[in-house]
Amino acid sequence: MRIRRRKLSVLIMLVVCYAGWGQSAYAQPWIPPAGSGKIKATVRFYHSDRLFPQTSFSSTTTPTHSKLSETQFRIDGEQGIGQGWALVYQLRAALLTKSKPKASYSSGGLQDQQIGVSYGLRQHAHFADAITVNAIIPTGRTSTIPQLGTGALAVEPDYEVGVEHNFGSRVAYAGLSVGPRIYVRDGVTQLRASAVVGVGLIRRLTLIGTLFFSKTLASNALAVSTTPNASEFYNILRGGVGLEYAVTKNVRPVIAYQVDLAGQSIHAGSRLVAGVSWRY
Repeated sequence: MRIRRRKLSVLIMLVVCYAGWGQSAYAQPWIPPAGSGKIKATVRFYHSDRLFPQTSFSSTTTPTHSKLSETQFRIDGEQGIGQGWALVYQLRAALLTKSKPKASYSSGGLQDQQIGVSYGLRQHAHFADAITVNAIIPTGRTSTIPQLGTGALAVEPDYEVGVEHNFGSRVAYAGLSVGPRIYVRDGVTQLRASAVVGVGLIRRLTLIGTLFFSKTLASNALAVSTTPNASEFYNILRGGVGLEYAVTKNVRPVIAYQVDLAGQSIHAGSRLVAGVSWRY
C-alpha cells in the first residue's frame, strides 16, 4: 500500500510541476490556422492481471484469475478550418485478449470513435483556451468477447486551457482539459479530466507527464463486463511519463509508460505507448 501511494505521489508531482515543449504550434487549446494541423499515430500495449475494488475508489488492487491484454492502434488529429475553428478526432482499433485458466477469448476491430470541433476563445502566444464538443460514435462491437465498445452514443463538451513559459532556452508548457461525457440513451455522465506537462531536457528531447481521471456520476451505468472499455461505468486515475524527440521541427517520435493508479470495479494494469506525430 505504501509503495502504491509513493508511486502516486511521484507521478502527481511530475504533472503539477512546470513543463512543456513549445506546443503552441498546432496543439489544443491553440487552434491551428486553416489548412494546418497535426496527426499523431500511436500503438498502445496494455496488460492487466489485477482488479480495483468493486465498492470504493481506491489504489488497492487484488489478483485476478483472468488476464486482459490489449494492443490498440490510435490516430489523434486536429485540422484547422478557419475563423478560429478546428476539426479534432481520435480514431481507434484494437486487438483484445482475455485469458482464464480454462479458456481464452480474443476479438479485434474498430473501437468507439471520437470526432468533434474546437473553437478558440483567447489565443495568445503564452496562453490559450478553447471549447471542444466531441461525439463518441459507437462503432465498436459489443457482441464480441471481449467487447470492443460501449454500444452507446455519447457527447462530450470540454473546456481546455494551456500556458507556456520560457525558462532561458527551455520552453515550459502545461495543459488541462475537463468536461462531462454524457451517454445519450440513459443520461449516464462521466466527469473527465486530463492534464499534460513537459520540459525540454536538451535541445531536441522533451520529458512529458500526464494524468487522466474519470468518475461516473450516475448510479444506473452499465456494469463492467469483460473489458475496462466496454462499459459506461468508468472510474479510473491513470498517470504516465514519456519522452518526445524532435527529429525535425514537425516530426516527433514519442514513447511513454502509463499505469493505472486508482479505480473502482475495473482492471488495474499498465500500458506502453509508442508513436510519432507530424505537424503540417
